[in-house]
Amino acid sequence: MTEDAGQARVCEYRRCGAALPPAVGRGSRARFCQDGKTWGRRNLTCRDAEAVLADAESLRESDTALDDTAVTALSGQIDRVLEPARGLVETLTTLRHQLEATTTTALAERDAALAEADEHRLQRGRADAEAAQARDVAEEAVRQAAVAEKEKTAAGRERDQERAVRKAAVQEQQRAEGQLAAVRDELARVAERAEAAATLAGERATTIATVTAELAATRTALDDERGRGQDANVRAEAATARAEAAETRAEAVSQKLDAAREEHAKARQEAADRAQADVERLRAGFDLRLAEVQTAHEQTVRSMHETTTNLGAELRASTARADAADHRLSQVRAALKDEEVSATLKQLLDQWAERA
Repeated sequence: MTEDAGQARVCEYRRCGAALPPAVGRGSRARFCQDGKTWGRRNLTCRDAEAVLADAESLRESDTALDDTAVTALSGQIDRVLEPARGLVETLTTLRHQLEATTTTALAERDAALAEADEHRLQRGRADAEAAQARDVAEEAVRQAAVAEKEKTAAGRERDQERAVRKAAVQEQQRAEGQLAAVRDELARVAERAEAAATLAGERATTIATVTAELAATRTALDDERGRGQDANVRAEAATARAEAAETRAEAVSQKLDAAREEHAKARQEAADRAQADVERLRAGFDLRLAEVQTAHEQTVRSMHETTTNLGAELRASTARADAADHRLSQVRAALKDEEVSATLKQLLDQWAERA
């Protein structure tokens, strides 16, 4: 074994420096990586990449003059190859700016639509609050109407009671008048008996005294009946007055109930009309704004689709031009190989191809 057998070794490519397996036995030892690692767009191995760097350094250190005509022609070909790529980059940059502007506009419109939708929801909430307040007013009116209905019912019961009292007073008056008529009939009969007894005064003295006593008693009873009749009339008049007052109160309660019902119906209808109008207005505004946003979105999508289609066409055209340029470059390389150009010019051509 040699002296460096078993020592640590690294790849000699200056940009790699990876560790190499220890050298064992005799024979040539690998100085570069053997694991298939590649570098750059040309997929150069560590050995090839080091050779290219060495050639580039020798090119910088060489004083050999190059053919200006060949270099100029090569530069012109390279510029023609790069021109479509520059146009494609400018087109992509312009398209990116257009897409950014379109996206910014669409986002701004979306934010405006969301803000307007929030305002619509706020107005709808206010309308709901007003409707709830109107419902509270209507419920209060209904409650007052129920109270008025109860008062009307109570007044009706009181009126019925007054009518019953009046009817009883009338019946009592009729009964008193009947008793008075009976007493009058009895008095007439007593008077007739008195007149008959007057002709028999002598014989009927005792009978006259008795009849006179009966007459006095009858007159007293008649006066009593008259007093009770007058009391019944007074009670009937009082009952009539109370019944009339009850009817007046019932009519007032009925009027208040009708007014409350009308006011409740009017307030309820006004609240419903306002709520319906607000809902319709908010719905119309929201639908209009939604239609505008959808239209703008559709226009944006169509514009992006058209731009993408144009970009695809330009990209395909640029790809075709790049393929043609690549083909022409291959032809130039073949021509250079066929004409056995110097190694320095071929290295320069490879470097320009990598830059392109």
